[in-house]
Amino acid sequence: MSAHIPWLTVVLVIPLGTAILLQVVPRDQRAAIKGLTVLGTLATAGIVAGLLVAFNQHPSIPAVGPRPQDQVIAFQFEEGHSWIPAIGATYHLGLDGLSAWLLALDAFVFLLGAVAVSVDTERLKFYCGLLLVTQAATIGVLLSVDLLLFYFFWEGMLVPLYFLLANYGDSGRGRATLKFVGYTVAGSLLMLLAIIYLYFNSQVPALFGPAGGRSFDLQLLMLAPGPASDPVNFLGVHLLTPIQFAFVAFALAFAIKVPLVPFHTWLPDSYANCPPATLTFFAGIVSKLGAFGFIRYGLTLFPGPIHDFQWILEGLAIVSILYAAMLALAQTDIKRIVAYSSISHLGFIVLGIFALNVNGINGAIIQMVNHGIIIAGLFLVVGYVEARVGTRDRHEIAGLERRMPWLYALFLVITLAGLGMPGTNGFAGEFTILLGAFQANPLLAVLGFLGVILAAWYMLRLHQGLMHDPLSKAADKVRDIAAAERLVLLPLAALIILIGVYPKPIGDITRSGAAQYVTRASVPPPSLSSLGTP
Repeated sequence: MSAHIPWLTVVLVIPLGTAILLQVVPRDQRAAIKGLTVLGTLATAGIVAGLLVAFNQHPSIPAVGPRPQDQVIAFQFEEGHSWIPAIGATYHLGLDGLSAWLLALDAFVFLLGAVAVSVDTERLKFYCGLLLVTQAATIGVLLSVDLLLFYFFWEGMLVPLYFLLANYGDSGRGRATLKFVGYTVAGSLLMLLAIIYLYFNSQVPALFGPAGGRSFDLQLLMLAPGPASDPVNFLGVHLLTPIQFAFVAFALAFAIKVPLVPFHTWLPDSYANCPPATLTFFAGIVSKLGAFGFIRYGLTLFPGPIHDFQWILEGLAIVSILYAAMLALAQTDIKRIVAYSSISHLGFIVLGIFALNVNGINGAIIQMVNHGIIIAGLFLVVGYVEARVGTRDRHEIAGLERRMPWLYALFLVITLAGLGMPGTNGFAGEFTILLGAFQANPLLAVLGFLGVILAAWYMLRLHQGLMHDPLSKAADKVRDIAAAERLVLLPLAALIILIGVYPKPIGDITRSGAAQYVTRASVPPPSLSSLGTP
């Protein structure tokens, strides 16, 4: 790809440009509105595919000294411009081994969402515009290398999501949307305070940074000496150090977005009231951004606190895996079963991250991609079943195999991936995570394996109950999924098998990124003297 073209900005601008073009299409031209939306997301996916092909799997890691802590994360296709010079904020974009395949997942699930949306959707132009703006915001989160720019996209993502969730879905969407926004804004405001603290207290040496020694740029902050480490004293009690407080603020924002138990209560309500087409990208990519944040910012800016809180976060991950799995077993609403299964599987991703070794983090990145594919497929299947049967109660739905052979076959592939069957993509990620967890502490791997057993239980029970039991009255006259619906599910099933059989293309890129982040998390922050400051 030409080095003279700002490809990352192009990827960011295409969805926004398409959303603007939609405004000139008459509202009654529904086919044209959907077609233009699909075309915009397809163009984005095409450029992302080109970036993956051109991605260097073995980049040279920038360093300003001989020691590991003198290295920064290697970004490719970098773009850097002054944004707000007075405060040192920059428009800095970059792609690395962490964000490369997540960007591909983003492009895929938004394309899937554009294809899956019905032309009969109320206020279709409004919906498609929100979809495209949401895609631009999520792309911005993945590509930003400047903390203020990252926060701009992180918060900006809430605006289109709020209108999507509040205007489309079931009757309980209003309360669910307020809960989602309330949780997310609370965490984001704490993170903003932490960003401001880092800005004022992490002095970038004049040799590398702008005048005044302050910057929001991630790479410059990684080279800055750490802030004061004396603990805060409150009524004679030594509390956390300021940098630990900053990490906790970041961690809360990311834990809410994942979400981890006990910050998870917004997710089942939001997912249960959300249309399936919206869930392809809402569940497919948005929840992964919390895990992405833990790796991109937690491991780079807080190498000390990440170890101080490692076992707390590992414990929350295990609780999320087991508690959410048991809640999935207790549900009768098939949509809520999938929602709680999502929380459990996201717990595996966090377990891998805080193993703090290459296998764990590599497995977490791979599983983020896999989970996005699997969860999108599960919610589409549940949506197709509900649309035909008229209920989500698993006790009232049975025997669909006889009426829906296409759905049965595709649902079986997705189910096996959801329980981590070898030969599917779910196995590749979970096995690598458990390997990393075992390296950190064998007990973590044992507890994680209990989550695998519970996943097999609720996923097989869901599939068998809907498909194999005697035909229920509600399912007596249902029809199989149409060709357009098969066109949506077939790529998902194909990717599940392809990645399960041949995960190497993903692993080759993610492993190089994982190794860099583990290196950053394994060493103390640099001192001014190590940077050769005059």
